Amino acid sequence: MRTLLARLYRVPVFLLLGRPLFRISRFPRLEPVSLWMARVYARIVLGVLGRRPQSSPRDLADEWNRLMPEPRSAFPVLDADTETARVEIRVRCPLRGSGDAEACWRSMEFDRALIAASGGRLVVMESQSVTGGDRCRLAIRPAGSDLDDLPVAHPRWRS
Repeated sequence: MRTLLARLYRVPVFLLLGRPLFRISRFPRLEPVSLWMARVYARIVLGVLGRRPQSSPRDLADEWNRLMPEPRSAFPVLDADTETARVEIRVRCPLRGSGDAEACWRSMEFDRALIAASGGRLVVMESQSVTGGDRCRLAIRPAGSDLDDLPVAHPRWRS
């Protein structure tokens, strides 16, 4: 299974398989379904690639990057200090320019589940869905850290 995932776990396949999640995430009434789907996808990735608990923001960001599809350069770790690591998603999001920050929050349950399994928290500070830009900016902190000082793409990122 690991070999198969290694061959298939590439950005185009990732987006193709994620297409139903992105579509369902656009419907607030289907939130339980979209969150469930995102968690299932995350469990599959974690089951195959393994989970490695981390404690520092930099190590958490490196672990998130390890769990992303190839090419991992599309998910760079920009910097990290003692509190926060900053990363980006440089893949064209199917929600780009939609203005639907709620759908972004729902579909990013995949990333939240991955980072939670490693002992961290993740927030989207800038979303392609809102800005229409070519990247999303995220922050990663250890679990239990306060997020109130971070700018967020949608208020739900604080919960």
